[in-house]
Amino acid sequence: MKTQKENMRTEGLSRRDFLRASGLAAGGFGVMAALGGCAPQAAGEPAPEAKAEEGESALSSTGEGRVTTELPVPAGEAPKKTTYDCDVLVIGGGFAGLNAAMAAKNAGASVVMVDKGQPGYSGLSPWPSSHRWFDPEMGDDADAFKKAITMGGEYVVNQNWYQMWIDHSKEAYERLAEWGLMDRFDRIADTEYWNDLDIQGYYEENATVDRHARWMPLIENAGIEVAPYTMVVDVARDGDAVCGAVGFHVPSGTVVTFNAKSVVMAMGGGCYKPTGYPVGGNTFDGEYIAYNLGLPIANKEFDDFHVTTSYASGDSFVNNQWDWVENIWLCGGDITADTAESYATGKEKAMVVARVSGTVNGLAVNDGSNIEDQAAADIGRRGGSLSGKEDDIRIGKMLSPKPKADCYGAAVGMQSHFSAGVFCGLDDVEGATGIPGLWVAGDGINGCAVTGSAYPVGVGFTSNFTSIQGDIAGKAAAAYAASSSVSGKVPQETVDAITAEIEAPLAQEKGFSPDWARDQLLGIMSPFWVLVGKSEPALNAALTQVLQMRDKVVPKLQATNSHQQRLCIEMKHKVLSAEMKLRASLERQESRGAHYRSDYPYRDDDNFLCYITITKGDDNQMIIDRVPLKEEWVGDTTQDYATRYAVRFPGEAAAKGLPEEEKSGGWGK
Repeated sequence: MKTQKENMRTEGLSRRDFLRASGLAAGGFGVMAALGGCAPQAAGEPAPEAKAEEGESALSSTGEGRVTTELPVPAGEAPKKTTYDCDVLVIGGGFAGLNAAMAAKNAGASVVMVDKGQPGYSGLSPWPSSHRWFDPEMGDDADAFKKAITMGGEYVVNQNWYQMWIDHSKEAYERLAEWGLMDRFDRIADTEYWNDLDIQGYYEENATVDRHARWMPLIENAGIEVAPYTMVVDVARDGDAVCGAVGFHVPSGTVVTFNAKSVVMAMGGGCYKPTGYPVGGNTFDGEYIAYNLGLPIANKEFDDFHVTTSYASGDSFVNNQWDWVENIWLCGGDITADTAESYATGKEKAMVVARVSGTVNGLAVNDGSNIEDQAAADIGRRGGSLSGKEDDIRIGKMLSPKPKADCYGAAVGMQSHFSAGVFCGLDDVEGATGIPGLWVAGDGINGCAVTGSAYPVGVGFTSNFTSIQGDIAGKAAAAYAASSSVSGKVPQETVDAITAEIEAPLAQEKGFSPDWARDQLLGIMSPFWVLVGKSEPALNAALTQVLQMRDKVVPKLQATNSHQQRLCIEMKHKVLSAEMKLRASLERQESRGAHYRSDYPYRDDDNFLCYITITKGDDNQMIIDRVPLKEEWVGDTTQDYATRYAVRFPGEAAAKGLPEEEKSGGWGK
């Protein structure tokens, strides 16, 4: 295998090189789709077979060619185990869930992990391309990092959790490295596989260091039981305390009960339909459960910042083709005392304002020929360390060349990292929900707002911080289980009620397909005037339609098999998420970070240095509250506005009587 230093063939890419790099050459996307579409079958597990009814052909048709027999859906075998008993139940097998399960097990608890897919292959965990930690031994400046996060997150950053990252991020990296999830190997552009875009050959050669495949052996070797391909529908309580959860094995439709003394929900966030970013399996499951448990959901108005390509906006592999097969690149100290302010300003311009401006004003024609090679950028631009130390391994992103994205809104409905989720209070640094025995950990489910209103900390923060939260929650859940006197048994009436909810779509004789409903929701929520350039009329119009879906469609979702049962349940979650997002966006009558209101194109510190929470009321109405932030978190509010907020949203300069920026965009410019 040739190394990066021996072979850098990415300069001056020809048209043929572009076709290879973008995956448009024959066979490029076929392999990637196969790698990213599903987890591998377990050893010895027979492949499910599609069977038609006896005496019928699955493809029988009339003379006009119309299919008259329902096409069969492969039926999976029921799991051998349908009842689990444990001290700690971890729901979700991503970075947060993995760390929670391992921490609880190491603390002496018996642990069960349940995952809607398979750990290592589901949720967001398969896709991170970089990993960052704070390293004082390499000269990282804590004050500089705090200054950058405060400014870049626009003064609504949870400083308690950010301090936890500074204190624990290096040990989180070392823990993941010890588990073999950070192993190094060359990117594909620096190997012989690049010539023919032999992704399969590259993948097979690096299979022994591939992090996806290491997840399950790591968990099983630790003595942690795993229930894969099982969707948790609700967390159960016995009195005030949690006592487990109930769900179903999606391939077979079999109901599964989890008896537990404590529960860690590491269930991720969601989107309304996967488009330019591969998060289709994330469907707000934990958020839905938490809301119906009476827990407050925070910061739904801050939107995801990811982009896609306007010429292939629905093809996630154009923009993420290398994220799956290449290793996670190590990132770090790209913020210094001298660069903290310009870094925060530059990141916000590039990741928020420029994307908002481009979407609202329209995009230049894009034929896909604009190729970006991360390795060609300077080390600060790709998130590498500026320590100057030869032994600093944090060299930043080195993904192989691919078309540069230009279109905001890659995952409609997804939140800005760590903004939204269950609000556990300003002083919480554990993920304790207030319900005895229940913790939340991870991106999209713990609404800690550690990155504030945007995601300005640079590449690689997410996988590391998620790991910290999981580790802390797992230890806390294990300690609670060891000292608790709760039964840890789900009452039968609870099992029966959740079973009825799971099976309800199968009994719906007249209703609506969840696939159709999903597409309708996407159509309501995806226009840029709803989630990018928001305004009161557009938000209210979308809310009216979402409420129609809530009242007239969701109760009549129908299924003919267990896979559609999952889709029906997920649609309930997505519609609730959409309603919360719209109501939170209406409440925040200002622009801040990843929330832009064209009718309020400026920051309003007097009224919105707060978190907006939504809680389920006794009458099932959404209760909206504002939680004021701590004074020490919000910076100097007497500072000149133009100095405090150096980046301008579209229309802000005119509204505030300020000079227009000559350019809104670029990295640190």
